[in-house]
Amino acid sequence: MVSTERTVAYIILVVTVLLLIFVYLKSWIRCVILALKLKGPKPLPILGNVLLIGDFSSLTRVSDLSYKTYGKVFRAWISVIPAVFVLDPKDIQIILGSSRHTDKSFVYSLMHNFIGRGLISNSGYKWRLHRRLIQPYFNINILDLYTTTFWQSSSRQIKQLETSREVNINNFVNSCVLDILHETILGIGSNETTLKAESPYRKGEITASIRIQKPWFLLDHVYKFTALAESELKQRSKLYEFTKKILNLKRDSGKSSEQSVNLMQYFMEIAENNTKFDDDSIINELCTFMLAGQDSVAAAVSFTLYNLAAHQSIQEKAYIELYGIFKNSDRPTDVKDLQNMKYIEQCIKETMRLYPSVPIISRKLSEDIVLGKHTLPAGCNVFISPYTTHRLEQYYENPHQFNPDRFSTENLDKLHPYAYLPFSAGPRNCIGYKFALIEIKMIVSTLLRRFHLSLCSNKPINLAFRITLRASGGIWLKLSPRE
Repeated sequence: MVSTERTVAYIILVVTVLLLIFVYLKSWIRCVILALKLKGPKPLPILGNVLLIGDFSSLTRVSDLSYKTYGKVFRAWISVIPAVFVLDPKDIQIILGSSRHTDKSFVYSLMHNFIGRGLISNSGYKWRLHRRLIQPYFNINILDLYTTTFWQSSSRQIKQLETSREVNINNFVNSCVLDILHETILGIGSNETTLKAESPYRKGEITASIRIQKPWFLLDHVYKFTALAESELKQRSKLYEFTKKILNLKRDSGKSSEQSVNLMQYFMEIAENNTKFDDDSIINELCTFMLAGQDSVAAAVSFTLYNLAAHQSIQEKAYIELYGIFKNSDRPTDVKDLQNMKYIEQCIKETMRLYPSVPIISRKLSEDIVLGKHTLPAGCNVFISPYTTHRLEQYYENPHQFNPDRFSTENLDKLHPYAYLPFSAGPRNCIGYKFALIEIKMIVSTLLRRFHLSLCSNKPINLAFRITLRASGGIWLKLSPRE
């Protein structure tokens, strides 16, 4: 009798444990079942397809072949984690256009140690609150106030190129963008050279892509004992402490020093009226804007300059537009001038089509969705590749050709709204995209007013992917001063 009772108890225990495991893993199991039904690149045991992340040429080949070979929905494996890639703009709209699917995938949590818990990596209530509080400060009327800073910083940095002939343009662009961010985000004035020299934002590396390539690093209990984690946390501490120092300096001075238009000051105003937006929130968001605004904007500027150098007739047309605005004057660029740079804006947009700064974005579904004959379950990690979608022949004729006329007013009306995603789209689009576009336009136009650009022979660009798209080894250009 006792033996029978023990047997029943063991059975009940086993069944209970199995049910708990099933409930806990239900979402993963459903995603695995879906992944097994879908086509996709051949995975390796344990690793899955993670090695593609470290080899951009292979990733590009998969990207070019994916739609024709695997279909508009295909699968990939991040170790044992199934992921679904969605390529067609109509399907992308169902995901990005919905307020129900605003949670970021697990990949973004890998960036918490470095960029903090800001708008990029946050989800849920905190993201919604911060987005609502910060959104008004990216109104176009406020953004116009930054124009003077953009001009002054661009002009200062360009003076360093006056004696140059062949340059790695990335070095100039990176310095220029960082200088602008120090002033417009942190409020560090142009005369505060000591503070700028102390800035830890000049270096650092997001380790998310490295962790993905080594799946055992996805386990926090393993990763935290590595040298990589130690280095990342040290860098994170430097960023946090430096930003906190600037915040305290601004509070002590009672003003925003030389630079009166900056996010630091605006965030302090938000905190005065909302107790949930505390100092930790201010610092995390400032770190996010500083880091996210560097690589993405610098890449867009560098690739735009490369495309202008590689396509001389297009560069000439862009310069003619500038000459029509400025003639031979070297006066500062103002808001109206930027608004009149229609063709240069087309060149920038076409560059971001071919070389989107963030070539892959992702979401975690909060509920089941149906895409054609496939049901993507709640909890599924969905990846969207602007790099691939921007090259679909169904939406872009001769998609690998650089053609700024795609973004003329008449052609824009024909383009599907989710076929162009350099700043994502929907409720979680990049809050600072207008800021970024004005900044990019200012740097490109200021350089083009002073120099004619051409390519350096025997120095082709090699694309690399870390979280953002970049040119490994930089982009080398010849600069010829304009008369």
